[in-house]
Amino acid sequence: MKAVILAAGEGARMGPFTASEPKVMIPVGNRPILEYVVQALVDNGVQDVVLVVGYRRERILSHFQEGKAFGARIRYVTQTKQLGTAHAVAEARPHLEDRFVVLNGSNMVDARFVGDLIEQAKGPAVVITQSDRPRQYGVVTLQGSRVVSITEKPTQMISNLINTGAYALDASIFTDIERLAAEGKNDLPSAINAHAASQDVLALRTEGMWIDALYPWDLLRLNQAAIASTADVRAGTIESNVTIRGRVAVGDGCTIRSGAYLQGPLSLGAGCEIGPNAVLLPSTSLGRNVRIGALTTVANSILMDDVSLGASSVVQDSVIGSGVSAKAGLMAASGPADVKIEDEWHAVPQIGALLGEDAEFGSGVTIESGSIVNERTRVASGARIRGTVPAGGVVL
Repeated sequence: MKAVILAAGEGARMGPFTASEPKVMIPVGNRPILEYVVQALVDNGVQDVVLVVGYRRERILSHFQEGKAFGARIRYVTQTKQLGTAHAVAEARPHLEDRFVVLNGSNMVDARFVGDLIEQAKGPAVVITQSDRPRQYGVVTLQGSRVVSITEKPTQMISNLINTGAYALDASIFTDIERLAAEGKNDLPSAINAHAASQDVLALRTEGMWIDALYPWDLLRLNQAAIASTADVRAGTIESNVTIRGRVAVGDGCTIRSGAYLQGPLSLGAGCEIGPNAVLLPSTSLGRNVRIGALTTVANSILMDDVSLGASSVVQDSVIGSGVSAKAGLMAASGPADVKIEDEWHAVPQIGALLGEDAEFGSGVTIESGSIVNERTRVASGARIRGTVPAGGVVL
């Protein structure tokens, strides 16, 4: 069996975190989201993978290459125009045999999820799950265990059963894809609806993991899942009087200074430096070469590669892009906030700051909960930020 992974989209709702890389390459638990999908397939013996790429495809190609390092054999198909998910699958058709599975590269899944899809699907099938925000997805209407229809982002409540974007299909789907493409419909749910009108399409439920990230704050849920079972690893240099509790993975070349307190689960990439009396609290991941200043506290956050936080800073429930630099006293505390993404407001119960790559902050900067600072922004010392700062902006 072969697998198609859809990885061509930008992920515009991810705000500053897709400025230079596609959504599927955003790191959670210090690995790109897409890597978890590839691993779940390989763990089930599916090694032949067709990756449909598009936006910033070079980031995907350079990381995965031919797939050997991940136990896979990867072929790449470029979707030059992101017309839709059915169009993406059609682009992969020359590399597919009769039966194949389709997964979304920006959803975190585990081996059990993929295993249930492969083992339970004897014909066309869709994996469904329950959601507390079904109107953001395709809502599935069932007759017994059979799919009747998938309604994309309904305006009225239908049910809380949604399409996860994971499918088992065969070559017969291409007849429906081609017919609908001629009508200007290039989405896979429309093709599934047409398919379900002529043959049974099974709705599968699974106990496996499926976590989607629609918005930047959702990345924290993925990160929590990624590091929940992290291995306990002690590498690098750990000075005296350091306290480490729970499962903490310390990467090669890290230095943890005296008096630091680390409460797992935590994941520290290679080359990190944790300053004296700094505090790292659960569900935090640090990328490569992250610098945490003395007396700084970081909790439930993602700090990507080459981030530097000065002394006496506080960062909670935040996502910080690669190359961000902040001097002493950065305050990004968590709280409830209304956040605007693509002209739509969202009430987020608990969120800190969302900081885009290569942003620079002077000392004593305060960032109010839910604020978005886009990439390459410059913020002067003592500034207070509320709302959204555009890319390349200057805050005095």
